[in-house]
Amino acid sequence: MLKQFLLWLLFGATMLLLASCASLTGFQDGRTVGKDNGDFYGSLNFAASPDFNEWQNDSVVVNVPTLTFPNLEFGGRYGVGEKVDLTLRLNTNLNVGIGAKFQVIGDRQSPFAMSLGAEVGSFGIVLGLLNVQVPVYLSVHPSESFSWYLTPRYIRQFSTFAGVENGLSYLGGNTGLLFGSRNKFGLDIGYYRLGGIENSIGLFQFGLGGRFAFGKN
Repeated sequence: MLKQFLLWLLFGATMLLLASCASLTGFQDGRTVGKDNGDFYGSLNFAASPDFNEWQNDSVVVNVPTLTFPNLEFGGRYGVGEKVDLTLRLNTNLNVGIGAKFQVIGDRQSPFAMSLGAEVGSFGIVLGLLNVQVPVYLSVHPSESFSWYLTPRYIRQFSTFAGVENGLSYLGGNTGLLFGSRNKFGLDIGYYRLGGIENSIGLFQFGLGGRFAFGKN
Protein backbone atom coordinates (compact mmCIF):
# COMPACT_ATOMS: atom_id res chain seq x y z
CA MET A 1 0.00 0.00 0.00
CA LEU A 2 2.77 2.45 0.90
CA LYS A 3 4.67 1.66 -2.29
CA GLN A 4 1.53 2.15 -4.39
CA PHE A 5 0.80 5.46 -2.66
CA LEU A 6 4.36 6.70 -3.28
CA LEU A 7 4.14 5.65 -6.92
CA TRP A 8 0.96 7.67 -7.40
CA LEU A 9 2.47 10.61 -5.51
CA LEU A 10 5.51 10.55 -7.76
CA PHE A 11 3.36 10.19 -10.86
CA GLY A 12 1.03 13.04 -9.89
CA ALA A 13 3.83 15.43 -8.93
CA THR A 14 5.72 14.64 -12.10
CA MET A 15 2.73 15.13 -14.37
CA LEU A 16 1.72 18.42 -12.77
CA LEU A 17 5.24 19.85 -12.88
CA LEU A 18 6.59 17.94 -15.86
CA ALA A 19 7.72 20.90 -17.88
CA SER A 20 9.92 22.23 -15.11
CA CYS A 21 11.09 19.54 -12.66
CA ALA A 22 13.95 18.74 -15.04
CA SER A 23 15.35 21.92 -16.54
CA LEU A 24 15.19 21.84 -20.35
CA THR A 25 16.95 25.17 -20.90
CA GLY A 26 19.90 25.62 -23.27
CA PHE A 27 21.95 28.81 -23.87
CA GLN A 28 25.25 26.88 -23.83
CA ASP A 29 27.68 26.61 -26.74
CA GLY A 30 30.51 24.13 -27.15
CA ARG A 31 33.23 26.35 -25.66
CA THR A 32 34.39 26.51 -22.07
CA VAL A 33 35.19 29.86 -20.44
CA GLY A 34 38.84 29.22 -19.53
CA LYS A 35 40.56 28.94 -16.18
CA ASP A 36 39.45 31.49 -13.56
CA ASN A 37 36.88 32.98 -15.92
CA GLY A 38 33.13 32.65 -15.81
CA ASP A 39 29.72 33.98 -16.71
CA PHE A 40 26.23 34.11 -15.31
CA TYR A 41 22.95 34.11 -17.20
CA GLY A 42 19.25 34.70 -16.88
CA SER A 43 16.44 33.54 -19.13
CA LEU A 44 12.66 33.67 -19.48
CA ASN A 45 11.31 30.34 -20.73
CA PHE A 46 7.97 28.95 -21.83
CA ALA A 47 7.40 25.19 -21.93
CA ALA A 48 4.37 23.49 -23.50
CA SER A 49 3.18 19.95 -22.89
CA PRO A 50 -0.11 18.01 -23.24
CA ASP A 51 -2.70 18.32 -20.48
CA PHE A 52 -1.85 15.30 -18.34
CA ASN A 53 -5.37 15.21 -16.90
CA GLU A 54 -6.11 13.45 -20.19
CA TRP A 55 -3.48 10.75 -19.58
CA GLN A 56 -5.22 7.38 -20.01
CA ASN A 57 -3.83 3.85 -20.17
CA ASP A 58 -0.21 4.99 -20.51
CA SER A 59 -0.99 7.12 -23.54
CA VAL A 60 -2.24 10.63 -24.25
CA VAL A 61 -5.46 11.25 -26.11
CA VAL A 62 -4.77 12.80 -29.51
CA ASN A 63 -5.44 16.53 -29.92
CA VAL A 64 -5.67 17.32 -26.20
CA PRO A 65 -5.03 20.99 -25.28
CA THR A 66 -1.49 21.93 -24.32
CA LEU A 67 -0.48 23.61 -21.09
CA THR A 68 2.14 26.38 -20.98
CA PHE A 69 4.47 26.81 -18.02
CA PRO A 70 6.54 30.04 -17.84
CA ASN A 71 9.62 30.15 -15.64
CA LEU A 72 12.69 32.23 -14.93
CA GLU A 73 16.05 30.50 -14.79
CA PHE A 74 19.37 31.79 -13.46
CA GLY A 75 22.75 30.14 -13.54
CA GLY A 76 26.45 30.47 -14.02
CA ARG A 77 29.67 28.63 -14.70
CA TYR A 78 33.26 28.94 -13.57
CA GLY A 79 36.40 27.65 -15.26
CA VAL A 80 38.36 25.41 -12.90
CA GLY A 81 40.63 24.52 -15.84
CA GLU A 82 41.24 25.87 -19.32
CA LYS A 83 38.78 23.29 -20.71
CA VAL A 84 36.75 22.38 -17.62
CA ASP A 85 33.77 24.37 -16.29
CA LEU A 86 31.65 23.84 -13.21
CA THR A 87 28.01 24.85 -13.70
CA LEU A 88 25.09 25.80 -11.48
CA ARG A 89 21.53 26.70 -12.37
CA LEU A 90 18.18 27.15 -10.65
CA ASN A 91 14.74 28.26 -11.74
CA THR A 92 11.50 29.56 -10.29
CA ASN A 93 10.01 26.05 -10.47
CA LEU A 94 12.47 25.01 -7.72
CA ASN A 95 14.81 22.96 -9.91
CA VAL A 96 18.48 23.14 -8.87
CA GLY A 97 21.23 21.63 -11.03
CA ILE A 98 25.00 21.21 -10.51
CA GLY A 99 27.24 19.95 -13.29
CA ALA A 100 30.47 20.00 -15.23
CA LYS A 101 31.46 20.67 -18.83
CA PHE A 102 34.59 19.32 -20.57
CA GLN A 103 35.71 20.72 -23.92
CA VAL A 104 37.08 17.94 -26.14
CA ILE A 105 37.32 19.69 -29.55
CA GLY A 106 38.52 23.23 -30.20
CA ASP A 107 39.37 26.05 -27.81
CA ARG A 108 38.03 29.48 -26.84
CA GLN A 109 38.74 30.90 -30.32
CA SER A 110 38.08 27.95 -32.66
CA PRO A 111 35.24 28.20 -35.21
CA PHE A 112 33.88 24.80 -34.11
CA ALA A 113 33.71 23.55 -30.54
CA MET A 114 32.44 20.46 -28.79
CA SER A 115 32.11 19.72 -25.09
CA LEU A 116 30.77 16.82 -23.05
CA GLY A 117 28.71 17.47 -19.95
CA ALA A 118 27.06 15.90 -16.93
CA GLU A 119 24.57 17.37 -14.45
CA VAL A 120 22.63 16.27 -11.39
CA GLY A 121 19.44 18.16 -10.59
CA SER A 122 16.81 18.08 -7.88
CA PHE A 123 13.21 19.26 -7.77
CA GLY A 124 12.98 20.02 -4.06
CA ILE A 125 14.26 17.89 -1.20
CA VAL A 126 10.76 17.11 0.08
CA LEU A 127 9.54 15.52 -3.14
CA GLY A 128 12.80 13.64 -3.58
CA LEU A 129 12.74 13.96 -7.38
CA LEU A 130 16.22 13.81 -8.92
CA ASN A 131 17.41 13.91 -12.51
CA VAL A 132 20.69 13.12 -14.23
CA GLN A 133 21.47 14.89 -17.51
CA VAL A 134 24.05 13.95 -20.14
CA PRO A 135 24.39 16.72 -22.77
CA VAL A 136 26.74 17.08 -25.74
CA TYR A 137 27.48 20.73 -26.55
CA LEU A 138 28.18 21.55 -30.22
CA SER A 139 28.60 25.03 -31.67
CA VAL A 140 29.73 26.91 -34.79
CA HIS A 141 31.23 30.41 -34.48
CA PRO A 142 31.39 32.26 -37.82
CA SER A 143 32.52 35.33 -35.87
CA GLU A 144 33.16 36.26 -32.24
CA SER A 145 29.84 38.08 -32.12
CA PHE A 146 27.62 35.31 -33.49
CA SER A 147 27.26 31.58 -32.84
CA TRP A 148 24.83 28.74 -33.42
CA TYR A 149 24.66 25.82 -31.00
CA LEU A 150 23.07 22.39 -30.88
CA THR A 151 22.86 20.38 -27.65
CA PRO A 152 21.56 16.79 -27.82
CA ARG A 153 20.65 15.64 -24.32
CA TYR A 154 19.48 12.56 -22.42
CA ILE A 155 17.75 13.01 -19.06
CA ARG A 156 16.82 10.33 -16.55
CA GLN A 157 14.46 11.36 -13.75
CA PHE A 158 13.76 9.22 -10.70
CA SER A 159 12.69 9.33 -7.06
CA THR A 160 14.71 8.77 -3.90
CA PHE A 161 11.69 7.31 -2.10
CA ALA A 162 12.46 3.83 -0.79
CA GLY A 163 10.73 1.16 -2.82
CA VAL A 164 9.80 3.44 -5.72
CA GLU A 165 11.46 2.06 -8.81
CA ASN A 166 9.68 3.93 -11.59
CA GLY A 167 11.47 6.68 -13.50
CA LEU A 168 11.10 8.86 -16.55
CA SER A 169 13.41 9.37 -19.52
CA TYR A 170 13.72 12.44 -21.74
CA LEU A 171 15.52 12.38 -25.09
CA GLY A 172 15.90 15.49 -27.21
CA GLY A 173 17.92 18.65 -27.29
CA ASN A 174 18.22 22.41 -27.62
CA THR A 175 19.30 24.69 -30.40
CA GLY A 176 19.68 28.44 -30.53
CA LEU A 177 21.53 31.57 -31.59
CA LEU A 178 23.78 33.80 -29.49
CA PHE A 179 24.70 37.40 -30.39
CA GLY A 180 27.46 39.51 -28.85
CA SER A 181 31.21 39.24 -28.33
CA ARG A 182 31.71 39.34 -24.53
CA ASN A 183 28.18 39.57 -23.19
CA LYS A 184 25.75 37.54 -25.26
CA PHE A 185 22.01 37.57 -25.87
CA GLY A 186 19.98 35.00 -27.72
CA LEU A 187 17.06 32.66 -28.12
CA ASP A 188 16.75 28.98 -27.34
CA ILE A 189 14.40 26.26 -28.59
CA GLY A 190 14.16 22.83 -26.97
CA TYR A 191 12.24 19.70 -27.91
CA TYR A 192 12.16 16.45 -25.93
CA ARG A 193 10.33 13.14 -26.07
CA LEU A 194 9.24 11.68 -22.76
CA GLY A 195 8.59 7.97 -22.22
CA GLY A 196 8.92 4.94 -24.47
CA ILE A 197 9.12 4.92 -28.24
CA GLU A 198 5.48 3.83 -28.74
CA ASN A 199 3.84 6.02 -26.08
CA SER A 200 6.16 9.00 -26.00
CA ILE A 201 5.06 12.57 -25.33
CA GLY A 202 6.51 15.71 -26.90
CA LEU A 203 7.68 18.62 -24.74
CA PHE A 204 8.51 21.97 -26.34
CA GLN A 205 10.34 24.93 -24.79
CA PHE A 206 11.21 28.42 -26.01
CA GLY A 207 13.37 30.93 -24.16
CA LEU A 208 15.01 34.36 -24.38
CA GLY A 209 18.07 35.12 -22.30
CA GLY A 210 21.46 36.73 -21.81
CA ARG A 211 24.94 35.67 -20.62
CA PHE A 212 27.23 38.11 -18.83
CA ALA A 213 30.96 37.41 -18.59
CA PHE A 214 33.43 38.06 -15.79
CA GLY A 215 37.18 37.49 -15.73
CA LYS A 216 39.23 37.74 -18.92
CA ASN A 217 37.00 35.72 -21.24
